[in-house]
Amino acid sequence: MKGTWREWAGPGWPSALAAAALALFWGDPTAIAAQSGTSVSGQVMDEATGGPVADVEVWIDGVGTRITDANGSFVFPDVPPRSWVLTVNHVAYGAHWQEVEVGDEPLRLTIRIAQEGISLAPLVVEAMSRGARERRGAGRQLNRISREEIQRYRDTSMTLVELLTAQVPGIRITRSGVVGQPTCVEFRGARAGNFIRGLGSSDPGCNSPEVYLDGVLVRNPATLYATLPIESVENIELVQPSEAGARFGSGSLWGALVIETRRPGRNPDEDVRRRVLGPQRYDWSLEPAPHRMGRVFLGSAAGNAAGLAAGMAIASRCIGFKGREEDVLFTECSATTTMMVTATAVALPALGSALGARLGGETDRSHGTLGAALIGAAVTLIPGYALGIAGQREETEFLQGLGMVTLTVAVPLVATLTDRLFRSER
Repeated sequence: MKGTWREWAGPGWPSALAAAALALFWGDPTAIAAQSGTSVSGQVMDEATGGPVADVEVWIDGVGTRITDANGSFVFPDVPPRSWVLTVNHVAYGAHWQEVEVGDEPLRLTIRIAQEGISLAPLVVEAMSRGARERRGAGRQLNRISREEIQRYRDTSMTLVELLTAQVPGIRITRSGVVGQPTCVEFRGARAGNFIRGLGSSDPGCNSPEVYLDGVLVRNPATLYATLPIESVENIELVQPSEAGARFGSGSLWGALVIETRRPGRNPDEDVRRRVLGPQRYDWSLEPAPHRMGRVFLGSAAGNAAGLAAGMAIASRCIGFKGREEDVLFTECSATTTMMVTATAVALPALGSALGARLGGETDRSHGTLGAALIGAAVTLIPGYALGIAGQREETEFLQGLGMVTLTVAVPLVATLTDRLFRSER
């Protein structure tokens, strides 16, 4: 144990020394063995907690091995008197040894051991990416530009041709006299096949690889090189001429350039939708307080009421209803003016409702999206007007009341919900 046991106790060791000295004096080496043995017992305890330690392997060389029970106890019933080496071993405490003297009297030991850290051999995990597996499986070099590599040039004005030049060493770019206008993109070494064009030709031409954009062959790649933004590209693969023929046919004699966009046929970042509607989901856990729906509703209702009063006052100058008998909607203005007045009757309350919701729901971190609230309010206003006109035409108070509730309550309610759902960070 080498300093980890606190107590070794037991009587009788002077007698053992005397017996050993007597045996040596008489010259009888069998004197010790002839003596009867005595018991050696003890308890193994945790040095830190003082509790017993079970399942500890305890052995005495030449006597045997014992395993401590639930109380940390062990017993060797018949140990001859002499010096012995006692060893204890546990997976969490390590191995410790100590020399003990066994005499004629039973020996009781209290062993205290401390836990020690277990040192394990380092474990090395090697992970291979999908691209690395493809390169190893192909047995050749794969010239591929990944999305992660493209992202490094996101905030630059780099063009597609400049990206190819920076990332693929096997590409040759030949420019015309117009600054910034690429005329030819080809693999290095492709000009070695110019004999096909005819020996002695003064114009070597351009051995351009075929370009495929999302699986579709591009007939005029020069335009694509100049117009395709690198932000919309997911990955680019350049297929060497030696392989392109087998994959894409004889037309790809000079190799192939395979471009995959992030979302084929759509704006990858959906900038237009974000400018109009803003983010579709907002994490309200970032806000110190929940959405103040009551305040937003009151602000939206006030703006909606002001817009309704102004819009209906303007509309009443042109549009009217002659009553149930004639059942006629009439206008005293021209067609263009009538359309403008009608649009104003919808736009003013929708704008007032949206602005009221925006101002009422604004926080230090975010605000509602005005465009989304404006669209929601306008869509709700139209059936409200229709119900009100139908109520006047049928002289039905229920329809008129339903139309009024729609115009005064449903519109600000929709604006309030829209302010809650569609938000932008400030």
